[in-house]
Amino acid sequence: MNEEAPEQALAYLRMLQETPSLRARHYEKHLSWQNLLVPEIARRAGASPDQPEDPGPHALVAAALACLDAAATGWVACEGAVPSPCP
Repeated sequence: MNEEAPEQALAYLRMLQETPSLRARHYEKHLSWQNLLVPEIARRAGASPDQPEDPGPHALVAAALACLDAAATGWVACEGAVPSPCP
């Protein structure tokens, strides 16, 4: 979407960043993604998904999602002057 319609993507991301209810829903969606991804990351790392005391898989997924958000925020801040780092 970003490469094909960058202005539309910028408008969407601006609206997401500027609207508290949309930001809250975005955060809820990230929590849902974490719940889906953490067991798989734990499995691939050789950790037991049944060991919630191991913060590694949670930290990895949360960091990846935070990096995605940081890239999108930076792209909006520069008004799309550089190619979007988010596919």
